Amino acid sequence: MTTNNIIVKETEQDIYSPLQNATEKYLDFTLGIQSALVSSYVPTLLQQNNINLSGPAGDFLDLAIAIYTSDQIISRSTDGFQGWSRHIRVHFPVTSSLLWASVKDDLEEMLSFLSGDKWELIFRQRANVNVVQSQLVSNPNGISKVSLLSGGLDSFIGAIDMLEAKEKPAFVSHYKRGSEGRVQTAVLSALKKQFGINSFVNHKFFVQPKQGHASANKEESSRARSFLFLGLGVAIANSLGDDVELIVPENGLISLNVPLTQTRLSSHSTRTTHPYYLFLFRKIIAQLGIKNGVINPYQFKTKGEMMKGCKNTSFLQQHYAQTLSCSHADNSHYVKGTRPGIHCGYCVPCLIRQAAETAAGSIKTQYMHQVKYNAPPAQTGKGRDLRAFKMALEEIKNIPTHSMALRILKSGPLPFADPNELNDYIGVYERGMAEVSNFLR
Repeated sequence: MTTNNIIVKETEQDIYSPLQNATEKYLDFTLGIQSALVSSYVPTLLQQNNINLSGPAGDFLDLAIAIYTSDQIISRSTDGFQGWSRHIRVHFPVTSSLLWASVKDDLEEMLSFLSGDKWELIFRQRANVNVVQSQLVSNPNGISKVSLLSGGLDSFIGAIDMLEAKEKPAFVSHYKRGSEGRVQTAVLSALKKQFGINSFVNHKFFVQPKQGHASANKEESSRARSFLFLGLGVAIANSLGDDVELIVPENGLISLNVPLTQTRLSSHSTRTTHPYYLFLFRKIIAQLGIKNGVINPYQFKTKGEMMKGCKNTSFLQQHYAQTLSCSHADNSHYVKGTRPGIHCGYCVPCLIRQAAETAAGSIKTQYMHQVKYNAPPAQTGKGRDLRAFKMALEEIKNIPTHSMALRILKSGPLPFADPNELNDYIGVYERGMAEVSNFLR
């Protein structure tokens, strides 16, 4: 396994250079500009919206961009152990090296848990520390909450529920290339038409590592993207005030993402909103002095329960087919005569989405493949997830509660204050799997 050193430069004049080992790889890029390795309009958008970030919050956002870039330009197949787990060491300048040293271990553990790689963080003191002037009015639009809006079904339901509750949210989106930006625009347009143009504020951030660069080895997975998404959300929430919460809308079944079979413990076990990941995330930002809460209000709801419990089901039913859940929706453009951005129908998110739609009444989303009526061969890539779901559903039939708890813990530790909360995790997993079973029946 190769050790990949990512050297983040403070400015183009930054001369920092670690002692280099001939057996390791070294790659550097400068934050805050359109560098050779990453396109980012984050600084420009922050400036246009008059958003000033404190030292730790600014560092955190810069680090999130650096981690996401590192994740995308280092290939698992060429630089990973057995084509998977990578060793990534990030050299990063911060406004207080002493403060960041206090969260180093937790950060490394959190990132390793998130992406399945070995992360090392080398913090050093910035040469230039800009003092952020306190704003007289930090929240001029009266924003009550910040919420992630990916363009997916769960975040759309979260947006509807907040607006129906008379909150005034700021929605934060991240997009790269493909259908995401288009879907986010469509969703925001529908929300504006329903609730009014002044009912919310939205921030759409473009960050895309340049995977085609000669110094990059393109990585197809994007496990560290969640850290960037949360980093953008925390940055906006923190700029508005310590009491503004960040909402992360995600159903409990996807959040837990329990491996469907024994062979899917690594590559298929994504942890983008796993409770343990969010627990570590909250712990780290609190240690850095960032006081904003980070909450998933749907942790114990299935996707079907989210749809049925939406505070405006009529509006949801009119527009939810515009949202995007598929793992590889843009692959549809390879099929002659079809547009990009159509759900495949056979990946894990598509199967869970169809199960939720069935539970809520009817399926309105367009799918390329109707797996319930024309199942793809189990040994093919298209049939692999369906087969895994069927195997998992067979395995969990009539197993006792303690065995169900052990099964759930395969995806990672669970932070809970008492046994009742553990039962809540078990309950949402069982009900979520039952939704899939009812759809496939």
